[in-house]
Amino acid sequence: MTHKLKNMAWALALMAGTVLAVSCSDDDDGPNADKTALQTTIDEAIELLETTEEGSQEGQYLAGAKEPLEVAVDAAEAIVASNAVTQVQVDNANVNLQEAIAEYEAAIIEPIAPANLVAHWRFDEGTGTTANDESSNGLDGTLKTGHEFWGAGVPSWTTDRYGVANKAIYFDKGANVEVPYNTKLNPQTMTISLWMKQDVNDPILNNQYMVALNRWNGWKLNMQADPKAFMTVKADVAGSPDPAYYDRDNADPILTQNSWYHVVVTFGNGHMIFYVNGVKVRDWDNTPGTAINLSAAPVNLTIGQDLPTNGYSLNEADPNYLNWGGFFVGRMDEVRIYNAPLTETQVVSLYNIEKP
Repeated sequence: MTHKLKNMAWALALMAGTVLAVSCSDDDDGPNADKTALQTTIDEAIELLETTEEGSQEGQYLAGAKEPLEVAVDAAEAIVASNAVTQVQVDNANVNLQEAIAEYEAAIIEPIAPANLVAHWRFDEGTGTTANDESSNGLDGTLKTGHEFWGAGVPSWTTDRYGVANKAIYFDKGANVEVPYNTKLNPQTMTISLWMKQDVNDPILNNQYMVALNRWNGWKLNMQADPKAFMTVKADVAGSPDPAYYDRDNADPILTQNSWYHVVVTFGNGHMIFYVNGVKVRDWDNTPGTAINLSAAPVNLTIGQDLPTNGYSLNEADPNYLNWGGFFVGRMDEVRIYNAPLTETQVVSLYNIEKP
């Protein structure tokens, strides 16, 4: 393992501190010190450093977390290499290194509400026609061509918010990702989270759909002409014979074109709450009930337009009339669905994990 040179001074200082802090005795001469346990811990630490990485994704470690462990490894290796250390010094070095390992392991980025995660499409594949679901539910999506009325757009792999090529998807002219209907995609309460970078906001097609489950007949998240995020949920309300249609937006701020935004909307417990870049921007407290169940007449979920391409109708009297729909123009990444409204703290954590 090649250690950072800048850590060597720290390692020597740490070793010197250990030597000065422990008094030698006649029964603790260096040549007889057993360093087996310390070497085992060193090997464990080196393997941990070599098989993990810092970053911002779940399962990675916080930036800067490796350096203290590298310093501790350097100090421990210096102890092993010395013939003038006592058994107490060796044992103390082993304890110090074990503590450094524990501190490093505590810096792992934990998943947000993993028990409530329904689906997570990272869009990291970079090739092919499958968008893998990173949750445990296996709700993979397929990249689909848009309706010919829109221009038959095809999804394309593109640069993400970090500037990395082929780690996001570009949508236009109805290009979409279609996910087969599953009741898990139709929870009673929910959170929708995604990153988006809108290219244009056509005043004629101002209903740019980002994610939808049967349009306004289920739930949908789109952009308005303002441009602001706009969410619709069709809900069953206790005591009411008819379903309610909740149309709400994020109020301020305006989400300008050609900029990446983290957009989160939660629905449940009588509230629909909008977050932009980790900040709560609007809390609508007049949305009681639960999202309507579509299992009797299921419709596949779409990312990039409001219905599956083959689900449109050219009949204006049909609820699936094509010209009432729309499609997104721009980039999207890290689309998540949860079956519960995330808390403000969880949304902030999610933003901090995923932000560039």
